[in-house]
Amino acid sequence: MTTGKTVNLQPPPATENKADEPEAMGKTATHRKAEVRLGREVQARIGQQLRGMYDDVVNQGVPKHIDDLVRRLSDQDDGVA
Repeated sequence: MTTGKTVNLQPPPATENKADEPEAMGKTATHRKAEVRLGREVQARIGQQLRGMYDDVVNQGVPKHIDDLVRRLSDQDDGVA
């Protein structure tokens, strides 16, 4: 499922990352770091893998005590408004 597109995942040269140096900490950044973007196919593949990893967690549902807590907090908010 490759399109032959080249994706640059190399970090910018060290000379462009002066905002990360200790003497620059806490100072306002005057330049932006180079942006690395992932292609749609890579993003889609990452999404598929994450869904595969977390499907079991999502399907477990919310534990009863957490559900009760959320319901009580929601009822409190409804009473205050």
